Amino acid sequence: MSTKHQCLRGMRDLTPTQSKRFEYIENILCNIAKQYGFSPIRFPILEDAELFKKSIGIETDIIGSEMYAFEDKSNSIIALRPEGTAGCLRSVLANSLIQRDKQKLYYLGPMFRRERPQMGRYRQFQQFGIEVFGMPSGLIDAEIIDMTNTMLEALGIKATLHVNYLGSPSSRKAYRDQLAAYWMQHTEMLSDAEKTRAQENPLRLLDSKNPDIASMIDNAPKISDALSVDESNNYQSILASLNKLDIPFIQSEKLVRGLDYYSDFIFEWISDDLGAQSTVVGGGRYDPLTQSMGHDIPATGFAIGIDRLEQLLPDLPQEQRIYCAFDNQALLEELSILLYKKLEFSTPIYIDQHIGKFKSKLNNATQQQYSHFAYFNDDMSIKLIDILNDKPTTLSFDEFTNWYLQQPEQ
Repeated sequence: MSTKHQCLRGMRDLTPTQSKRFEYIENILCNIAKQYGFSPIRFPILEDAELFKKSIGIETDIIGSEMYAFEDKSNSIIALRPEGTAGCLRSVLANSLIQRDKQKLYYLGPMFRRERPQMGRYRQFQQFGIEVFGMPSGLIDAEIIDMTNTMLEALGIKATLHVNYLGSPSSRKAYRDQLAAYWMQHTEMLSDAEKTRAQENPLRLLDSKNPDIASMIDNAPKISDALSVDESNNYQSILASLNKLDIPFIQSEKLVRGLDYYSDFIFEWISDDLGAQSTVVGGGRYDPLTQSMGHDIPATGFAIGIDRLEQLLPDLPQEQRIYCAFDNQALLEELSILLYKKLEFSTPIYIDQHIGKFKSKLNNATQQQYSHFAYFNDDMSIKLIDILNDKPTTLSFDEFTNWYLQQPEQ
């Protein structure tokens, strides 16, 4: 394959076949979000870099090494959005949406992180997200878990739900200090990078994949021991709701998520079929983020990586698509105009503008996964082939248009 016109490292093109799979996933996610009462929102790809530094946390890998930030001509430092929550919250506040009513919102679009490219991880990636503003922790957390479960089932994707409870900022600070002290007692087992993380972001070390410190992580202090009575009760209430919804889950005290703004209830759906990049859905509460932006608003949400879902997506159901080819130029010019006038195009139909032999055009239709091939002969007959079932038939022009109009709308 030629490398002359390749993408930048970590970026990728999506072919028509891949794009169709992405579109299929995105349509299902958006439709299910609407069924749960969510409304769409759109916000810029570019934001002030300070928005992400304050929300995500300057000690995170995302801000420290992965965010695309640069100075524009007005000497402002702006950034390509590395995630959607901060921009969505800024948009909600800027447009006074939360002052009118509680908000249940969804969005879809590209995010950017300068990570090391690997399977399931790209520097530009497509993300679907939902955000809920104005609803306190409890039933809404169970509702969005139920929604993610519905989405994964609709896509035929199997994953396991992991949950944890980080507690309030005060509870988490006490736990953070306790955890940092624990790591410092075992510095001889840590690499230089792990020592730095243990000091700067001790919770993130719980998520380490280094097998050499696995036993040390297992014996680390537990976040559950730092929760208040009210926090423990709220956590148990959410778990009880998940049981009533018949959604299995695993309680994982190592689950911390990668962004500093999370608090209280968090969750991830994890697949065994993705290797190291195993999380396909992740989210939780982030009330402290709204407080840091000057508003005491309860907030929760989740994000889904479309690129990873596409890797897990089974083959799509065969779509009714018709490929039309013509024996000569005069026939093409005469009949294609009639087709445009008579057909309602409720079923996808491709009219080949280049003249070619029957066998060559049939091969094109088959390779491009069309369900039917129609070849318009010089004698005005049409050879129609059901490619999936290898069933040929010969029709007149009127018979063909009548057949087309009887096809189910796609």
